[in-house]
Amino acid sequence: MNYKFTTPIKMPRGTHYGSNYWMFESKKIHRCVTAYSNLEYENLLTLEMNPEVEYYCEQPYSATVFVGGKEYKTIFDVYVVYKNGREEFQEIKYQQELDSDSAKGKRSQKQIGIQKMWCIQNNFQYTLRTDNDIEKGQHFIRNLSVLSAKSRRFHVTSTEADKAIISYLSRLQKTTIGLLSESGRFEPNKTLDYLSDLYYRGIIRFEDICNDCLNNKTEVIFCGS
Repeated sequence: MNYKFTTPIKMPRGTHYGSNYWMFESKKIHRCVTAYSNLEYENLLTLEMNPEVEYYCEQPYSATVFVGGKEYKTIFDVYVVYKNGREEFQEIKYQQELDSDSAKGKRSQKQIGIQKMWCIQNNFQYTLRTDNDIEKGQHFIRNLSVLSAKSRRFHVTSTEADKAIISYLSRLQKTTIGLLSESGRFEPNKTLDYLSDLYYRGIIRFEDICNDCLNNKTEVIFCGS
């Protein structure tokens, strides 16, 4: 598939955009990804680890919109392509900021209105994601960060070990990390590495990943290969 937006706009770190600066290597899009706030980083992490997301690009496009004879420019936070073919632009905001009557809150609300208008005019889907959508539980982002880091370093797709592990999990359907570690089917101390790769690919999911840190009692559920 040819993606419409593939080159992120470089934002200056000397402005408010660089107040919280994150960079990480993306396994999904095969390059270094940059985020300019903690919440933007968390959102990119959810996209990176969502098996339904095929591609994404941060700071993908600067749009121009005319409202009441005035010209406004806005940069979208993310362009996302899903495996089902859906494309959308995302804007990332804290809910508290949107609910505020402060000058910053009003600027954000105006920005969202401008972006929605551009998307309607240009036939694009638009999604506003807040911390309520992204931070699904006390431990969700922390767990994703661990899984993402391990999955970037570990890749076993299409190997005999990979096929054997998937076959084993398909028979069990549901077990725990601890029991898998004790099963003898994983290299010593590599169980979570394997599971992180399988989670990244959507072959397994973890029970209660939002509200509890990953541990030996965490249940592993087979989703299908």
